[in-house]
Amino acid sequence: MRSRPPGRRRERGVALLLVLWIFVVLGVLAADFARYIRDDAMAGVNFAEETRAYYIALAGMNRTIYDADRAHERAAPGAVTPPPAVDDEDAEDEPLTADGQWHDGEFAGGHYTVRMTDEASLISLNKADEALLTRVITNLMRGGNATTGMDRRASNEVATVVDSILDWRDTDHLKRAHGAESDYYLKRRPPYRAKNGFFDSPEELLLVRGVTPALFYGHDGLPGFRDVFSVYSRSPNIHIRTAPPAVLQALLGIDADAATDLVAQRDTDSNAFIQQIMPHVGGPGSVANLLPDSEEARTVLLEGRADTQAARNQSSIAAVVDLTAESAEGARVIRWLDRAPWTGAVLPGSPVHG
Repeated sequence: MRSRPPGRRRERGVALLLVLWIFVVLGVLAADFARYIRDDAMAGVNFAEETRAYYIALAGMNRTIYDADRAHERAAPGAVTPPPAVDDEDAEDEPLTADGQWHDGEFAGGHYTVRMTDEASLISLNKADEALLTRVITNLMRGGNATTGMDRRASNEVATVVDSILDWRDTDHLKRAHGAESDYYLKRRPPYRAKNGFFDSPEELLLVRGVTPALFYGHDGLPGFRDVFSVYSRSPNIHIRTAPPAVLQALLGIDADAATDLVAQRDTDSNAFIQQIMPHVGGPGSVANLLPDSEEARTVLLEGRADTQAARNQSSIAAVVDLTAESAEGARVIRWLDRAPWTGAVLPGSPVHG
């Protein structure tokens, strides 16, 4: 029997290897294509869920504005109170209190939460004096414990932030002892000039010397500047009856649990709450501008969130709204924060060093 030539056997071995490699390549391509299709399908599902959550949150915010607008109309002088609706579904809900607490609601089979914070219950960034700024920033740096000592370095850091805020918002070019003017900011990368005018948004604080992302956003359970300061409050007074826990932490130098307890006490026994607050009123560096009897909320921060099946698809919206605007459209949106708030460590394009 005649045997095959050695060269022919080697050719068959090479052909088998080529076929195996082709199958391997085809298998990799098929797996990659399947993963691409799966990822594309999942992206479509996530987009649909996030979009639905967005509009549910938007519906919750619009309903809150609608209820507040109707309540404002009923409270206006000479307003005629409409008769109660026969159908419960047509009855108007009581407007939310601007207490900074989350409230639940349902829309189109979805669940949303909204909260309304009275801007006058926050600390006015443009009106707070040096003593109040020093007190608030010191308490935030201490970490919610008023008995914690401040060494020289920490005291200088507080003075730097306070003086720099005052230098930023005043109209002159005179630098305070620990502050900063344009000559300091022009050395940054990218360079910019001091505002020498009122803050237009809380995020502008990130441009000020000494203000770090940790101070602005908060850290380790502590509130940040964005949680306690407002640029929309035009008065140095603070509506303490609607102040959120973060503001109480900053004003009184207490931790989050103590602030939450104070809010709970305020809701059940407001007189006892005021008695605890009053010792902090008056004196150098104290909370000298508290308003125990809050007026009607005029400008509010309205936030809405909606849940979906996956936490990554939850959507949030925020807006600063003037509830007492005298116009045919009713309430007026001053600032709209779509898919907000930004929760990263640093706002895009903002300097991060102090």
